[in-house]
Amino acid sequence: MSLSKAINTSAAATAFPNRLLFLLTCLAGSIILLPLPWLAVVIALTMLWYGMIGWTYRTAPAIWFGEKMSAGALWLGKRILRDERDSPYLFSYFGIGIYAPLLFIGSYYVQVTYLDANNSWGWPNWLAALAYNLLNYGPYFAFFSQVATMIHKEGHSAKGMFKGPWSIFDNYHGQVLSLLYGHVPQGYPMGHMRIHHKHDNAPDDVTSTAYYDRSHASRFLIYLFEFSLFWSGLSVANYHLRKGKMKEFGKMALGMLAFYGVIAAVLYLNFWFGVAYLVIPHLSCIFLLAAINYTWHAWTDPSEPKNIYRNSITILDGQYNVYNEDFHVEHHKRPQTHWREYPVNFEKHRAEYAKNRAVIFRDTQAFEVFFLILFSDYEQMADKFVDLNGDMTREDIIALLKHRLQPVH
Repeated sequence: MSLSKAINTSAAATAFPNRLLFLLTCLAGSIILLPLPWLAVVIALTMLWYGMIGWTYRTAPAIWFGEKMSAGALWLGKRILRDERDSPYLFSYFGIGIYAPLLFIGSYYVQVTYLDANNSWGWPNWLAALAYNLLNYGPYFAFFSQVATMIHKEGHSAKGMFKGPWSIFDNYHGQVLSLLYGHVPQGYPMGHMRIHHKHDNAPDDVTSTAYYDRSHASRFLIYLFEFSLFWSGLSVANYHLRKGKMKEFGKMALGMLAFYGVIAAVLYLNFWFGVAYLVIPHLSCIFLLAAINYTWHAWTDPSEPKNIYRNSITILDGQYNVYNEDFHVEHHKRPQTHWREYPVNFEKHRAEYAKNRAVIFRDTQAFEVFFLILFSDYEQMADKFVDLNGDMTREDIIALLKHRLQPVH
């Protein structure tokens, strides 16, 4: 909290020490942006991939096949999952869960055997690495978003997803696939659960947006620096150490040691392979998840930073709604509620949303909202805003949005 407040104070100050702190923080945040051109190409290619095959999802054979697969997953889920409503998770466990490690191992084999990666590294190696990142992210980065969401879900599942002997697959995303998608093991249970959900984006949260003037695009750059401390595990471990919670500190430290130890070993084995296949995905993940978290909590009432209805957003009819993550207020207000119940609870508590004039958008997605924030496009925001009370003018909506982008002092 003190670091966040100091950095944000320096952003608006004129004294040289303050400006220096601000500039150094921006520079540190910019390091995370180094792979951004690479990431932009990967994302563009994943969207092109989806554009080429997306129409097939709506064909009769694909719909029939999807229904049969869902029925099969439900049948299996009743037998091996604690909650059969989580049966869609099985596509990730037994799909991406097998696909991604084989893709990584196969890519190393191709690089070393056919592209002479141990002796030289040129354009063919980079093109092969680009192909790997594309295949690893999936069409419209679906594999990345699926794994990221599943690590999140696992972090919230203290008892695990599976029952009986199948419990060996508990935390498979968070402990195994995390390496291939840039997530540090234990980050979610030790950081997201024990810190972020404890403080719900209030000032004591190490990923809080409360002190940032989100109406300035440059503030995301310094938030990116602070979020990188969280995502790497550093601020999470420091938080638990300060609180005297040595068990949590030890788990986070062990997760960091495992994650960065593997990366170090791969870098030693083949430096450029480690950079292209592990370091760049890790930096890319920090940027993507920082943008998501910044967006979920961009609008925080400066007078009531702990009011969950006012410090998280909701997206209705979302264009990219993975397991109802778009109901972020519900996720924070009732985190142990099953994700299938989020829309139900939203309707049940609609009056509370209306009373608090919760920030709700319709027919959009988090990344689109993120760029609307960066470009201060309040007109587009107002177009997508949902006024549950039905008594706000366009000017009222824009004024509300601007007010809740202001920092807590």
